[in-house]
Amino acid sequence: MTEFVAFELPHDSSRRLFGPNPWHSSAGAVLETAPDLVPTPAQLGLWRDHVERMRHALGWRETASVARAHAGGASLFMAAPIDQLLCATEVNEWAWGTACARPVGMAPGHPAVWDENAALHTLQAMAHSEAHRGLAALVEAAHRHQLPLLWGEDQLRLGSGHGGRDWSESTLPAVTEVPWSELSAIPTALVTGSNGKTTTVRLVSAMLRDAGRHVGFSCTDGLFVEGHQIDAGDYSGPLGTRTVLRRGDIDAAVLETARGGILRRGLAVDHVDAAIVTNISVDHFGEYGVHNLIDLAHAKLAVARALRPDGLLVLNADDAVLRQAATTLAAPLGWFAMEAVGLDFLRDKARERPSCVLHDDHLWLHPPGLSQSGLDLGAVADMPLSMKGLARYNIANLMGAALLGFALGLAPTALAATLAQFGSNNADNRGRLERW
Repeated sequence: MTEFVAFELPHDSSRRLFGPNPWHSSAGAVLETAPDLVPTPAQLGLWRDHVERMRHALGWRETASVARAHAGGASLFMAAPIDQLLCATEVNEWAWGTACARPVGMAPGHPAVWDENAALHTLQAMAHSEAHRGLAALVEAAHRHQLPLLWGEDQLRLGSGHGGRDWSESTLPAVTEVPWSELSAIPTALVTGSNGKTTTVRLVSAMLRDAGRHVGFSCTDGLFVEGHQIDAGDYSGPLGTRTVLRRGDIDAAVLETARGGILRRGLAVDHVDAAIVTNISVDHFGEYGVHNLIDLAHAKLAVARALRPDGLLVLNADDAVLRQAATTLAAPLGWFAMEAVGLDFLRDKARERPSCVLHDDHLWLHPPGLSQSGLDLGAVADMPLSMKGLARYNIANLMGAALLGFALGLAPTALAATLAQFGSNNADNRGRLERW
């Protein structure tokens, strides 16, 4: 009779990240150490050295790696080719198992922690079997053409919405076979935060529809095109993003982007025009290295890594955690505020970026370079979503959505028109605050 020996893995989670993520702007793999293994600085350095050496031996050009200690142990992210991410998780697991020298049983087919040459042979076979010929060249070409690339569900899509085209995983084209001049990216926004995400998605989508756009959006309630539900369920992760952006009948997209999807798989798209973080509050502490509000803010602020250079990241100036976390961001920022602390914060900011504020019970949009007076978007009490100004959290949602819509190219008059009517019909925001 075969005797099986139980063992504990030295890691808690080992994951593929298909796009921008809290650690880096590229695809790769991340590993979280087991809760009872807190690496010493020497072990962290050794772990990273093993990763770099094996990555070089495999011929991977990606060089970024980020090691981060946290309250529950440590994580290490390593960039890797998007078509060899399963192999990358094995590299990370081998590197950490070797660095921590924890005796574990290894299943057949996995790299041996006790023999680096044997491990390299195994990993080379994995990388070869997983690689897709020509994908790396397509990724580079898409970046040069400033086009989104969607990879998943056995499909590659270049471009988005009506400006995109799909190829099956088994029939990838050569770079010279792609009709680059026929491809384009549609206006796209990512919506994340702790509260108000779905309401913001619905409101910005309504603004775009009212302006004549054919809009697709994803949220925790499902997938929607032109306001009609095409599938029910929680689509706030990467699958929802890819499904919407692959549709050829839309010319704008608004995509709810939840914390879980960002941490488990990264962002599904690396080319968006605008993003918003609505607020930060206690949520799922203890998972994937998130142990406090600042950790959570940095996880959600991964949306900034997907922004185009001329895009806009919209943030809540009333949120102290976001004000603190934003000090490390290089992305162009726009702020909204209605409380005294947020308004005081904005008074110290130059009018080089747009903002939206509550003043004298009206919402005021300040485009960059405009005088202090700004543009009046209307009285809050006349906006149905605010419930005559009593629903303060929805006033914040109104301001954030207005700034996000402005970043997507909508005129202030169009924003004001939608704000004045959205929520008057109880079907506008099902499952949230409904007016009957």
